Amino acid sequence: MLDKELLEQARKLQSESARVVEELGILKTLGRFSEPEIVGSATNGLMVLPDVDIRAYTESLDIRAVVGLLPQFATMPTIQKVQFDNFREYRRDHRKDRINFPHGYYIGLRSIQPSGEWKIDIWFGKREVFREFDEKELGQLTDEQRVIILRLKEIMKSEKVGYRGGAVSIDFYKAVLYHGVKTIDDFSRYLKRK
Repeated sequence: MLDKELLEQARKLQSESARVVEELGILKTLGRFSEPEIVGSATNGLMVLPDVDIRAYTESLDIRAVVGLLPQFATMPTIQKVQFDNFREYRRDHRKDRINFPHGYYIGLRSIQPSGEWKIDIWFGKREVFREFDEKELGQLTDEQRVIILRLKEIMKSEKVGYRGGAVSIDFYKAVLYHGVKTIDDFSRYLKRK
């Protein structure tokens, strides 16, 4: 895929992600007891997958309030799946693929849209549990870095919603921003070291 095609694909996915979130009223629902914010690739033009990340910041993290959202999400139009995970009390650190998850609650949604299946990840927690990476840095990417991230994500995306090798979006950002990664071989070595 050419650079301009990667950028255009990312632009279209970003626009569609905003439409999906708005259509479902997710931010309004979350705003009743938290400060929701769309983060990551959906706000920075770095999308290669139909995947939206939302953080629901709250000082008093109440599991009952979070679980109380499950029926609301389940009855939203186009929602096919609702999943809850407790990574606050039960982190399951014995699983390598979950060791870096924030100490918080997670709700995962799957929405079936004309544009395909959308994955919506919602993390609930205090702002300080999300300090591992400064999202503002993504707004300062050079054009070259943006294309490198999109190309690496495109190469690594799997047939399911997600990336091969246990990679998550933050891995691409850190690798390019902090470690000068430019190629898939560099990125593979970065994943082995992290």
